[in-house]
Amino acid sequence: MAAGVFEGLATVIMRVHDVDAAARWYREKLGLDTALEDPEARRVVFDLGGSTSLTLWQLGRIDVPMVLGTATAFPVFSVTDVEHVWNTLRDRGVLVEPVVESGGVRSFEFRDLDGNRLEARQADA
Repeated sequence: MAAGVFEGLATVIMRVHDVDAAARWYREKLGLDTALEDPEARRVVFDLGGSTSLTLWQLGRIDVPMVLGTATAFPVFSVTDVEHVWNTLRDRGVLVEPVVESGGVRSFEFRDLDGNRLEARQADA
């Protein structure tokens, strides 16, 4: 089903300082599988198990990195058991914020190596 003039969301791009270190972190800490690596473009694409992927793209020499605390877009991962995911990430050394509940949705925030904001969210059925 189309969403307006679009067919869906293809990828979410996260800008990082070191794509190799960031890709290792996403593999080790989040358990994501690499779908594509482009060393020349300094990009790594992760399969998220649906139609949307997650792309890490290394900042260039003249790119301005995100300032921590700045309001920016960020990915929200769907989970079926937010406490299990919270415990798994914490056990893997990820600094996780407390689980919060609002309007039947339980979620928590965490950050990657570059300080990019990420969220895991469980919507109660």
